[in-house]
Amino acid sequence: MQELTGPALTDFLMRKMNTSWDMTTEPSATIDDIDPSAIKYFINAAIREGRINPSAKNDSVEQVLRRLHLINKENGKITIAALLLFGKDVERWNLTVAFRLGRFVVDQSDLIIQDRIVCPLIELPDRVIEVLKAKYLVSPISYKGMRRIERLEVPEDALREMLCNAIVHRDYTDTFIQMKVYNERITLWNSGTLPPDYTVEKLWEEHESRPRNKLIANVFYMAGFIEAWGRGYEKIYNAFKKEHLKMPVFEEARGGFLVTIKREKFISTQAPDATNQETSQETIQKTSQKTSQKIIEQILKNKMVTIDELAEECGITVAGVKWQLQQMQQKNLIRRVGSKKGGYWEITNT
Repeated sequence: MQELTGPALTDFLMRKMNTSWDMTTEPSATIDDIDPSAIKYFINAAIREGRINPSAKNDSVEQVLRRLHLINKENGKITIAALLLFGKDVERWNLTVAFRLGRFVVDQSDLIIQDRIVCPLIELPDRVIEVLKAKYLVSPISYKGMRRIERLEVPEDALREMLCNAIVHRDYTDTFIQMKVYNERITLWNSGTLPPDYTVEKLWEEHESRPRNKLIANVFYMAGFIEAWGRGYEKIYNAFKKEHLKMPVFEEARGGFLVTIKREKFISTQAPDATNQETSQETIQKTSQKTSQKIIEQILKNKMVTIDELAEECGITVAGVKWQLQQMQQKNLIRRVGSKKGGYWEITNT
């Protein structure tokens, strides 16, 4: 016998009734609450994957929702799934639908930057990837013959798979999805534990897909974002193996599901001599010192150098440069003279 309370009890009852939370309807919602551009985004993706007929481009918003079972057949009301997947104002229907993203150095006490991404769920994976590429992760440069190659430090297909899993399987009655980017690692956490008879080990084996939110999962499948056969973890495994990277660590934690990814390529970019070593606090400290020296060299060449230029010269993110500059000012190595836009950097202790 096991006592069930809270979300666990809700999940149990939903499964018994062969339903899910996202199938509930919102009496006050109308078709006007649905964003046609989000519908168009989905249709284009589903057509590319060959999972719907190209003629769907001519369907009305209501026709698309009905075909996806996002309008209740009995009462004609719009489901929560439809409002979160395609809504004009998704937070109106769920205050925790935002995706929270933060850049830290070593632990949660040293937050550098943060973002809060709010959009229809169907667009969320792409939006998160865009922000990660622009501000949080690195894309080391390599060459194949004369061709320049810039691959994201984490296999993008695998990262997208993990993001989609978090969106599809999270408990929307609880709190936000949270991604934290540290110097050494990336963590992705969503509320909601595994189904009762599932273990982390089973995820790496052949298994059935049992999404917590069935309607959201179906739309993501139709768009080609996830597989319906429980093959997502095989896809992640193959992507990391191909790049010769350590496998992410998956675990149930704090009432949810946690993924931890080691930032091997970031560390090797920052400290080439540490590529094959275990990352440690000492390694990070040496990396910081090398980057600081590069920044000083660039300031000596051009005291008007911008943060974007420093990021390019040092081979790190803009967020990383901002953190380095802050640390260097605290150590009285440099100081800013004048305004952010019209000022310049001055070496105070070389």
